[in-house]
Amino acid sequence: MIRQKKIFIIAGESSGDQHAAKYITAHELLNSNIKFSAIGQTEIKKTSAEVIFNSEEISVVGIIEVISKYNKILKALNIAYRHIDDTKPDLIILVDYVEFNLKIANYAKSKGIKVLFYIAPQVWAWREKRIEKIIKAVDHLAVIFPFEEKLFKKYTDNVTYVGHPLADNPKFKVNFNNYNDKSIDIGIFPGSRDSEIKNNLHVMLNCIKLSKDENIMDKNIKIFYSNCTAKKKILSLLPKGWEKTLADGKNIEEITKCKRAITASGTITLELALLNIPMVIMYKLAFITYIIMKSMVKVKYIGLVNLILGEDLGSKPIVQEFIQPDYNDEVQVMVELQKIDKDTKYRNEIISGYNEIRNNLQPGAAKNLANLAEEMIG
Repeated sequence: MIRQKKIFIIAGESSGDQHAAKYITAHELLNSNIKFSAIGQTEIKKTSAEVIFNSEEISVVGIIEVISKYNKILKALNIAYRHIDDTKPDLIILVDYVEFNLKIANYAKSKGIKVLFYIAPQVWAWREKRIEKIIKAVDHLAVIFPFEEKLFKKYTDNVTYVGHPLADNPKFKVNFNNYNDKSIDIGIFPGSRDSEIKNNLHVMLNCIKLSKDENIMDKNIKIFYSNCTAKKKILSLLPKGWEKTLADGKNIEEITKCKRAITASGTITLELALLNIPMVIMYKLAFITYIIMKSMVKVKYIGLVNLILGEDLGSKPIVQEFIQPDYNDEVQVMVELQKIDKDTKYRNEIISGYNEIRNNLQPGAAKNLANLAEEMIG
């Protein structure tokens, strides 16, 4: 009888959780004799994988924010270490979430267990010097943008461009409604982590409040949450009665109803672009975190939608970004939202950039990753 192979997956973010779930489904079609276990969230829980820890509890960004959740992060690491010792998986697949996952990679390396990193760390944005450290910790990198493969190829041959997971989602290939026919005036996407939501939510809401006394509840807006933990955090920051403004961020049909969006950075910017929704990117960090990160980040933009096109990273941005916004920036966001709404030519220029992105994304990520993982488990 052929021994059942074991694969352990760690996805620390909501978007990574979705991509990992699609991979699991694709690999099961390729080989049904695999036992999956995972640290993940809602979407992985819907698969056959045994989820040993809910990563919503440790989803954070920034130095200060990490310190605040240090005990939970340490608990998750220890659970992962014990699981590796007890089950001795044939392969560990790490999905994004670099700081946590590199610790897992080094531990796996010490145990002689193969490691595949999917959705590679964004070293092209900051800390490129860490590439060699990453390469030493993992056996293979599966990247989702062509420029990432080109970058990592300078240092290793163990890298494969598998395509982008969003390119396989049929919900991003629908016929989009006419702008004026859409029922949601503005969609708010404050992020998936507690710290992101805390820093971004009220700043974003300020940008749609044209006067101090205006009641935002009278406006046709929706605040989109990425998971249950994010929903609870958003509700805790809003007055009572605001529940009706919330919507599930995984409900693509609901998102397509948005005319415009204010969003945090991350995969959501790419999702909104594929849905032809003009956006403004806003992102605020804890002050100390921002000062530290500012000295390390080497790209002009942080939104994926502004990094993909052009000869060099960030050389062909599509939408406006406001990082660490102040009151003046909030006013500028109001102006930008009005411009998107009233200037058809400007709006169409944004959509044209989105179409170029759509044409550049290669499908087949989950299937290609499954083939790569299958080769690695032999």
